[in-house]
Order: sequence, then C-alpha cells, then structure tokens
Amino acid sequence: MTPKATQEELQAASYASLRAHATSDGAKALVAKLAAMVEDHTIQSGLRKNRRKDPAGKLAYATGAFLADLLRPLWKEEQNGWVYRSLKKASFNGEAVAYRTFEQLFEGLKGLEFLDHVPGHKVADNPYADRTQYASRFRATPALLKFCRADGVEPTKCGEHFEFEYDLPEPPIERRARKPKNFFGKSTAPTGRPMEFERTTQVLKIEEAVRELNEFFNKQVLRGGAHHGYIRIFSNGDDPDFDWNKGGRFYSQHFVDSYQAMSGARRRMMTINGEPVAEIDIRASYLTIFLSMHGVQLDDTKDPYELEGFGADHRVAVKSWFTGTFGNSKPIRRWPPDMLKDEPTLDRYRPSSITQAVMAKYPAMATWGLPLNGRILSWADLMFAESEVMSGAMRKLILLDKTPSLCVHDSLIVPVSKAETAREAIEMSFHAKLRVQPLIKINLPTNQS
Repeated sequence: MTPKATQEELQAASYASLRAHATSDGAKALVAKLAAMVEDHTIQSGLRKNRRKDPAGKLAYATGAFLADLLRPLWKEEQNGWVYRSLKKASFNGEAVAYRTFEQLFEGLKGLEFLDHVPGHKVADNPYADRTQYASRFRATPALLKFCRADGVEPTKCGEHFEFEYDLPEPPIERRARKPKNFFGKSTAPTGRPMEFERTTQVLKIEEAVRELNEFFNKQVLRGGAHHGYIRIFSNGDDPDFDWNKGGRFYSQHFVDSYQAMSGARRRMMTINGEPVAEIDIRASYLTIFLSMHGVQLDDTKDPYELEGFGADHRVAVKSWFTGTFGNSKPIRRWPPDMLKDEPTLDRYRPSSITQAVMAKYPAMATWGLPLNGRILSWADLMFAESEVMSGAMRKLILLDKTPSLCVHDSLIVPVSKAETAREAIEMSFHAKLRVQPLIKINLPTNQS
C-alpha cells in the first residue's frame, strides 16, 4: 500500500546519492546483517534465483549507502523523512550501485516492511504536468528505525556511523559578484552571484594549489566531521580592480554538512588519522592585518579588544564594533540590524563611545574607508590577505613534514601533536606576507581544554 504523503512533502525530499559507507563497528555489523536479510528474503520470495557470490560486496555496499541516505534526514533534523531516486535503468549508468543490485535491495527492504515507497509520478494540478515527472520517493519505516536502534545505531546520529562520499570539487575556485550589502555578518557561508571567468595562467596556478591541498587531505581519515575538498571563493569579482585579490576563503564541501559549520567545541572533538585535534587560532585577524598595512605590530601581552573604559566584560561589544566596521565602508555609527538581532545586548552600547576608545588605542583605524596607497580597502581585501596566510601555512605544513590541516578561515585544525608546528607555520606565513607577528591561541581538544 502506498503511504500517505502530501505533494509538498514529496517535493521536499532530499536526493539519495547511494554514495556512503559504514564507519563504526556497530554500523558495519548492522549493514552486514541487513544485507543478509535482504538476500534471504529475495531468494525465498522468488525475486532472485541464486545467491550472490559476493553478498558482502556489491549488495552490502548498496545496503550501507541506501541506509545512510534513509537515515540522513533524521540526522539533519529535517521534518521531512523522504528521499528520492529515479528507478530508471539509465540513471544508474556509471554509478557506484548498479541498477540490478539496487532493484534487489529496494524489493527486499519493501518485503521486510522496512521501506515506504511512492512511485514516480506526474503532478495532476501542475500546469507543466506533461513535462514534469517526479522520481520515486523512499522513507525508512518505523520498523527499520527500531531495527537500527536495536543494533546500536541511533538514526539521529547517522553521521557518527556513516561517511558520505563525494567527488573533490572541480573546478576548485569560484569568482563571485559583490555581496548585496556591505555588512559582514556572523554567517560564514559565501554569498554573491557566481560569475564566469577565463582560465588564464594566473587562474590555473591558483586552481592547482587548491587541488594539491584537496588531494593531500583526501588521503587522510577524518572522523567526527565532514570534509570533501575546498572551493576557494574569490569575492567582488565585478569590481573594476578585481584581479583574484579579493576574498579567496577556503570553503569546505559540502558546506552546510562540513566541519566548518560546526561549533568550535565540536570541531575539537574530531580526529585526523585517529589522533585528537587542536585548533590554532589567529586572534583579531582582520585588525592585525589592517594595522600591519600601517606598520603597526599588536602588543602580544594584552587582549587586542580591551580598550580604555571597555575591559574584558565588554569584549563582545568591542569585537562586534570591529566586525561591523570592517564590513562597512567607514567606522560604524550605529549597530547593523542583523548584528543586533544576533546579539541583542549590543543595544546597551553606543557605537560612538567605542569608536572614541578605538581611535585612542589604534589611531590607524581613523583611516578605514580612506585611500591607502591609492586604494580604498574593504573586507574583501582583508579576507584575501588572511586567506593567503592560511593557504601558505597549509602548504608549508605539507611540504615540511606531511602534516594534514583543515582551515576555518582564521584558524587551522591539525593533529594535536602538530599544534606547535602549525603555530610556527602560521607565524612564518603571516610574517612573510604582512611583516608582523600574529597573536596565536592554541585551542586543545575539547576533552583536554
């Protein structure tokens, strides 16, 4: 019987890529058990005459991949548990799971009452129904979820038991237009319309550097987070003076599922090649970069965000002032609405009071928004300088002692035994490009902090 579901629910289904494998011992045992049950059911029901010669091979991989797809919506806390996949033979050409293997798996799971299925269909009230065909929809039944829990695999923790597989991004760089607004908010996701670009010698060199980083880390084993290569995104690509010198941050793919979208505490629960990680952070990165352009070195004995009249208790407000100012064309006079929404306590402070204290401690900040060496700087210029530092540090770690690292914009994640090596690499790269020493903080693994 076809389960009840609204068309809106079916249209909101996520794609079942059939590219994942079990990583935990519990998930591996569960997948092997489920694959054997599917094999037995399809033989007993006459859907298949002979047993596979490699029941632990193709069918087991397909079982793990499809099970991960079915559990993924619960892990991502999506209200809609449906996934979609075309059952046309042609859609399996060149895929990791062959059509006949998936057909056996699909029929076996249905027979075991582990799978809800809505056949591919056209939408009757859709004015384009003659051209619009919706692929089959699938959903794990309560019986399958109970089966998983009984074997120690909690569906809502799917990411701890399965790893989703992706191809490395190609091409590994993007050029994007200017953001629709100046404020550089808390979100770390890239914005701006993608633009076409010519692959000049300069561009090919940038691409090759990103590929080297991607291919090296692809050989490592990351647990507790996801990373499937970087796309380096250059910003303000429609500016007249754009020359691959704006933005340039490294965005882990696929971003919303990647380690970059996790909290710092969760990131420091990850392991690389079985070893706990540390996160090496550049303190006040943009401020350090901007002051370096004026030949100013930050005092390494004090918190950069502590000002006269604004001590440690007011750090959030002071840091927010710098974030808002560097995202604006000049020092802010009022709090950006998005910033107030994220941090309501800011309404207790007058930006003008913080401005006065900032100018007293950092006179160079009075020049923000004015020409410097013939150019008016923006956040995109500061971001580019930061991304060049991190690119140099990551490549240096590979070249010097084959150390894997992950970038979080102004910090690097490395195996904890390489924390000091990474700190030195960041300092060397920063000084080579900006002629000052950055202030570095080493954040130990969460259980050691």
